[in-house]
Amino acid sequence: MHNIPRDTPMPQSGLIFRVLVASPGDCAQERKIIPEVIAAWNAVNSLSTAAAVEPVMWETHARPEMGDRPQAIINKQLVRHCDLLIGAFWTRLGTPTGDAESGTAEEIEEFRKAGKPVLLYFSSAPVVPDSLDMEQYQALLGYRRSLGEEGLYSQYETHAAFREQLQRNFASTMIELLDVHSGARAAAAATQVVQDIDPLAVQREAVRQFQQQFETFLRRLRTEWTAERESDPHSTDDGKYIFSRAADDVVHFRSMITHDSSELSEILEDTLRRMKALQRHQVYVDGGRSFRAFWGEGDGILLELEKVPSILSQIAEDGSSPDGT
Repeated sequence: MHNIPRDTPMPQSGLIFRVLVASPGDCAQERKIIPEVIAAWNAVNSLSTAAAVEPVMWETHARPEMGDRPQAIINKQLVRHCDLLIGAFWTRLGTPTGDAESGTAEEIEEFRKAGKPVLLYFSSAPVVPDSLDMEQYQALLGYRRSLGEEGLYSQYETHAAFREQLQRNFASTMIELLDVHSGARAAAAATQVVQDIDPLAVQREAVRQFQQQFETFLRRLRTEWTAERESDPHSTDDGKYIFSRAADDVVHFRSMITHDSSELSEILEDTLRRMKALQRHQVYVDGGRSFRAFWGEGDGILLELEKVPSILSQIAEDGSSPDGT
């Protein structure tokens, strides 16, 4: 038997998150970058957060199985056990599965139905025309248009830009996942010790965590928007970029609310529509009116979002959940 010195660090228990890497076959470089970004996050954060993230890919994690559609088997083996999806598209949508336009599209829909976060990216990098499968490309464009109304994706032109966007968005998403799951783990541990825990207290704690996450997001958005607006910008490009990223966060918060008629849902849906409209805002030679209108609308969106914390405070006080129940 080996004698372990008393001052030897003991193994650390923690959370394991699984990230599904989803893309058609033309995104080989992106499928290398995504695990690299995850590994970099683990190296910096795993010790302090007591959490580790595992990239899950069909080519490394799927096993042979018979009795169902190939994609249905992948869904059962991989998709349903993952916490976050990171997807990338370039020129192809992928092969239809029988239930969806492609395997990647079906995986994304599985995550959306489950209310799990999705980070989705479309490349606008140049492509050699002769290598383009026009049927696949047209299918991809149609799919992207269907997602555009719901604020579900970002775009990039280079692999370096993809890496930079993913690092920032992944870090932000992990903060939210850690908040949710760390709180759930602490609540579960407390329930084991105190079996007669007050359900109302649990609901209030869930609302409090939701409110903390939203206020963190709101402070970041307000700081970025105000700094850009007051920097004497010559175009609206950076302002549009700020709200394109914020739309991803709003989609995530909306996915956590299931009661469609609640005031909270209506505010998030309205601001998401306004954010998407702001992406299409055109600036004309009109003495600066359309330019000022852009920044005024951004300010208006922020004011609308700033109603959310007070609504959450009222929900907590009433003892109901964020979905209005």
